[in-house]
Parts: sequence; C-alpha cells; structure tokens
Amino acid sequence: MGKQNALYIDSNHQRYCCVKKQLQAEGLDLERVADMQKAYQALRLKRFRLIVIECDTVKTDITKLCSFIKDSNPTAVIICIMKTLKFELEGTLFDIGVNDVVIGKQASAGILIKRIKAHLLNAKSDWPVSEKIKLKNTVVDFNRGEVWCNGELKKLPGILGDLLKYFLNNPEKTISRKELRHSHMWADSICSPPDEGGRTFDVSIGKLRKIIEADSTKPQIIKSVRGVGWKLAEGIGY
Repeated sequence: MGKQNALYIDSNHQRYCCVKKQLQAEGLDLERVADMQKAYQALRLKRFRLIVIECDTVKTDITKLCSFIKDSNPTAVIICIMKTLKFELEGTLFDIGVNDVVIGKQASAGILIKRIKAHLLNAKSDWPVSEKIKLKNTVVDFNRGEVWCNGELKKLPGILGDLLKYFLNNPEKTISRKELRHSHMWADSICSPPDEGGRTFDVSIGKLRKIIEADSTKPQIIKSVRGVGWKLAEGIGY
C-alpha cells in the first residue's frame, strides 16, 4: 500500500520535523501548514488519514475547523494540542469527534508520536470502520461517525467511538475502570484515577449509552458489572 496523507497544522517546525520522520515508517506522508487559510485549502484538496492541530495556531477557529474536518473527512484521526488545559474547550472538541487532546508536556515529540501510533492502531482494529455494525436494534456507522437508534440519527464523537470499539474487541471480558485508565485511549491523559474518585469513565459510558441504547436507563448493549466495571452484552455483533 502507498503512503497515506497526514496534515500537521502548527507553527512549531522543530516538533514537526521529529514527528514527520517517525511517521514515515508508519506509511504516512506528513505535510505542514501554519495558518488557517492554507489548512482549509489543503483539506479541500486531499483526504487525510491523520490531522494534528495546535490549538494556539488555529486560535478561536478550532471548533469550526474540527467540525469542517469531521464533515468532509469523517474517518480521519484528529489530535489537538493545547499548551494549557481548557476543560470546556476540551469537552467541546470531544463532542465534535476529535480523537485526542494532548496537553502541555504531553505534546513533546516523543509522547505525541506514541499517542498518534496508538490511535492509528486502534483505527485498524478487528471491527472495520468502513462497515456498519448492528447492535441489538442500533446501527453504528464508524465510517461516518453516526448512530441510528430509536428512529433518530445521532453523532458518535471520536473518543466514544474508540470506547465502543474497545468493548467490541473484548466481547467476553469485563472492562474495569483501571483497565480503561491504562488503555491507549486515556494513556497520559489528565484525569483522576478511579481509586481517587475519578468519574471520567462513568461519565463517558453514560454519554455512549445515551447514543447507542434504546433506553440508556436500561442498557442492553453495554452492561454494568457491579463493583468492577462494564461488559458487552452477550450476542452483540453482526
């Protein structure tokens, strides 16, 4: 297979050079733009497998840009970089469909590359993102980032899509909060561990259930295992 396109929207040339060199081995041809006009131009001309965005470069247009990317290139892995954590903006980006938000020192070239590789690996999971999957009476289209449930079309944000794939790839297993904390989805993220009262995963499961369950108060796809975590219901799949 030939090289796939990747886009780096950032003014940090040194970090770009380090990332570009490492991603070449992954079959990705990384190009860089340093302003919004060139970013939109590149996105209109090509389809990208990976898009890395430095939020301070894009500034106030970051949510508009990410929405444009998801509409025009729904299968792209999107990773945003922030110098400092902004909780409200981070939540909005995840709701749009961004796959990861990298904060501060986590954006060093070495850690950033590891996170990129983890997301690209997850996108190559056993569940093909180019196909629709039926879960009970719910239809999930990973390719478009959409869910059809209860006669309603809903958006499936990137991080919640990754969470659902994690359960689909572990159908016989009870997934604990600790396992999710150490999975590639939340590796190095800033969230309180479960044993310190952190509820990141409970909130995320709740959001996912509201999208994929006919009745999120009586889940039939992702079941709770009291005192442990969650498990995919028996018989779920094609």
